[in-house]
Amino acid sequence: MNKLITILLCAITLIACTRTENGLVFGLPDYEKRNIKVSQTDLKILLKAKELLSTEENWLKNSQRACTGNPPFNLYCALKTASNIIDGKYIHRRPALQEVRFTIDDTFNDRWTVHRLADFNNHAYTSYVDVLSVLEITINRVKLKL
Repeated sequence: MNKLITILLCAITLIACTRTENGLVFGLPDYEKRNIKVSQTDLKILLKAKELLSTEENWLKNSQRACTGNPPFNLYCALKTASNIIDGKYIHRRPALQEVRFTIDDTFNDRWTVHRLADFNNHAYTSYVDVLSVLEITINRVKLKL
């Protein structure tokens, strides 16, 4: 009987957990809630990131999150650079970046383990077209939320 209770408690705990870059967390952290408010600044950041990645030569595959501010860019660095250009600062959980993370969750959830932006960018199956697709989907989602 104790074994059954333990198994049930473990199952309930797993169901109530959310997978984030910080590992499994109980419940849903605020930054993972999908009803976040977006702004025109978020849209401009996404459009700028897409512009920074306007050619395949500007995209850097298999890289870390160390950004130079110059091309080529991985997805993370394009978003970070766009944030700095548009808003003068980078905020890791900015709604624009969270929306990109949500798009990755919805379309390529099997392509990340620890860091959604970097892992997705570096995944063996991720192509330049996939990165642009994620940005385009996210831009359209943000437009709908505005």
